[in-house]
Amino acid sequence: MKIVHVCRQYHPGVGGLESFTRNLCEQQAKAGHQVRMITLDRIFDGDGSALLPHEEIGGVEVIRVPFRGGRRYPLAPAILRHIDESDIVHVHAVDFFVDFLAATHMLHGKPMVLSTHGGFFHTPYAQRLKRAYFNSISRLSLSRFKAVIACSHADHETFARICSRSLTLVENGVDVDKFAGLAQPDARTIIYFGRIAPNKRVDRLIRWFAGLHKLDPSWSLIVAGKPMGVTLADLQAVIDEEGLGGSVELHESPSDEALRSLIARSSIFASASAYEGFGISFIEAVSAGLYPVISDIPAHRRSWEKLGIGSLIDFTGPFSPARILQDFRAARSRNALASAQQALGSYGWPQVAERILHIYEQLLGHRSRRIGTINVAVRSRDEALEEVTALIHQRAPVVIAFCNAHTANLGRRDPQLAASLEKALVLNDGIGVNLASRLRYGRAFPENLNGTDFIPKLMDAYADRLRLFLVGAAPGIGVRAASTLERGFPNVKVVGVQHGFFDPAEEAAIAQRIAESEADLVIACMGNPRQEIWAARWAAEFQRPVVCGGAFLDFAAGQIRRAPAWLRQMRLEWVYRLLKEPTRLSERYLKGNIDFMAHAIRDAWEGQRWEDSAPPTSPLRAKGASAA
Repeated sequence: MKIVHVCRQYHPGVGGLESFTRNLCEQQAKAGHQVRMITLDRIFDGDGSALLPHEEIGGVEVIRVPFRGGRRYPLAPAILRHIDESDIVHVHAVDFFVDFLAATHMLHGKPMVLSTHGGFFHTPYAQRLKRAYFNSISRLSLSRFKAVIACSHADHETFARICSRSLTLVENGVDVDKFAGLAQPDARTIIYFGRIAPNKRVDRLIRWFAGLHKLDPSWSLIVAGKPMGVTLADLQAVIDEEGLGGSVELHESPSDEALRSLIARSSIFASASAYEGFGISFIEAVSAGLYPVISDIPAHRRSWEKLGIGSLIDFTGPFSPARILQDFRAARSRNALASAQQALGSYGWPQVAERILHIYEQLLGHRSRRIGTINVAVRSRDEALEEVTALIHQRAPVVIAFCNAHTANLGRRDPQLAASLEKALVLNDGIGVNLASRLRYGRAFPENLNGTDFIPKLMDAYADRLRLFLVGAAPGIGVRAASTLERGFPNVKVVGVQHGFFDPAEEAAIAQRIAESEADLVIACMGNPRQEIWAARWAAEFQRPVVCGGAFLDFAAGQIRRAPAWLRQMRLEWVYRLLKEPTRLSERYLKGNIDFMAHAIRDAWEGQRWEDSAPPTSPLRAKGASAA
């Protein structure tokens, strides 16, 4: 997959946004994707010199473009020439890039994803103007984005007001190995590391520390970070005012190596922040083995509850310093930090990168495409045959189904059918599903895989002996079909037949017969939605894969004639069947096809409803041979 990230600042810039984007890009590059970062050519708080316009960092191609204007809304239209070869564009933070790429979407046509990173509400500056802009211009711009990824619960709440349908939550990833185990449990040093910005309230932290220092003068405080709106001179004035002298150290923009050495001298992490979108430093501190003392704000509280470690306090409270020393000693005595380490895995970058990749794949439809309520696999015929063959060898109780326009219509109306297909391997069938795919994903499925043609090809391609159990059709049809299949495919043996006119009370006994047979594969032909619901209910009981074949047994037995080959090649077999049975099939094929296309157009316009998306279950993947 060719992934382009867009972010105003990147390495060698320092900060939460820079750390997030670098970790995500490098995770994706390690997984084999082609990753490009487009960023600005100067660091906002640097010396003003331009960085290299092009270089590779950690397997990521970095392109830096010139800009005009200030840091809040830097203008960089040159970005447009660097996204043309991408499969997907992932923008980070809400700024010029969001508005510009949305406004020029008709020119570049790329599917776009946004990660929120707090929006632009970190500071009280111009809040009324920001909210007006957010509710108008930002709302319009985000309508062009296929997915908006909220990086925190706070962001999810904020952005739900303007883009609820495209919004999904993927909390920030944290490099939990960067400072792992560095803390010194016996040290009498408290450390704060992170941005030194107004919302971080480092001044309040210093005044709180002054109270603790009076209780126990052996404690010291380290403040390490990049000044952003607060100068070290400002902090030094507070230190002098509190008479802390040599008990507080200030370290401006330390390197990772320097920060490691500072953490290794510390036992407690403290943050008096008044606002955090997520609070990465808190998680990094726990990974280092530091005991966290944090302000009681929503972001801190969520991580505190998840990790089960630390003290949530009011940094202006007169008794909090004394309480901290008690909490710290109690946590050490019960080894609370060791327990917290186990919960850190959910913050790790492999899991976060996988969830983001899953969103890309949902948007692009590389491995699966959402047709109505049904996820349809994107496979070539050979890939599908190989996958089903593997399921047979494994005796995996998986349903293999086929989705055409009629199936999609039924799935919208019948929640039981939709639920039955959630874990099924569903293959595409027919021109309608192909049109829906083109509308929503910009491309057709690789091949048409209708069940009536696919099942014989499976039998022909299967190299070993294949024992079948046939379920469905009218009495006698299955026996005739079995004879035809055994004559046509020397490797096929039908070991059981059951007509489809049984009632629910008989289902358990039928499942038992299948379980006791020597069948490798069950073919169920009872029509939609009965065959899919039955297969999903009983496959786990008899531990065999089930192919839902529709009218396959009727065709195999010669009960129903198929359309001529030339009509099938045009994917118009439904026209032939409609002409043969107009009374029975007119509503399905005429009204049904109109309904299907109306819903397909609406789905393409509205985009993905993320609450319907299944979570990822596999490790981070590179693009294989699956793109149509």
